[in-house]
Amino acid sequence: MSATQERRRHPRLPVHLSVAKLIEFKCEGDEQSIPAVLVDLSVGGLAMVAFALPRLTQKVTFRLDIPGLVSAQLHGHVVRAIKKGETFQVAVAFDEFKDQWSHLISKLIKSAKDCEDRWSQGDRTHCPKECAYHKVFPREG
Repeated sequence: MSATQERRRHPRLPVHLSVAKLIEFKCEGDEQSIPAVLVDLSVGGLAMVAFALPRLTQKVTFRLDIPGLVSAQLHGHVVRAIKKGETFQVAVAFDEFKDQWSHLISKLIKSAKDCEDRWSQGDRTHCPKECAYHKVFPREG
C-alpha cells in the first residue's frame, strides 16, 4: 500500500468552516465538558479540533446537532489526538451509530464528491440549490 492510499474504512464528510459545528464532549471520569469544532464526519466516527487533550482510547460522550442530519447523544472513544499549535486534532470512533444516519451520511458524501467534481470543472449552476450536501452544509459564495 502506498503512503498516499486511503486507509480509512469509511469515507469522510467534510464540514465547511463557514458552518463549523461546535461540539461539547465529556471524557469519562471528567466533570467538565471540552469544547471542540467538528472537522469531518463518517459512518464510523468524526474528527474535531479540540481545545484540550483527551487521553487516547478514553471514552467520550457528546451531543451532535446537525440540522437535517443528526441530533443525538453519541458515545465513542478517542483513537488519535495530535497537538497542533494551541489546539489538538482529535479522532473519535463511534461505539454506536444508527443505520438511518449511516445511510444519510453515505448519501451526503456521494453528493459532496459529485458537487466538488462539478465545481472543479467550472459548473457553478449546480450548487447550492440542488446539492444535498450543501443543503446541510451551505457553501459560501
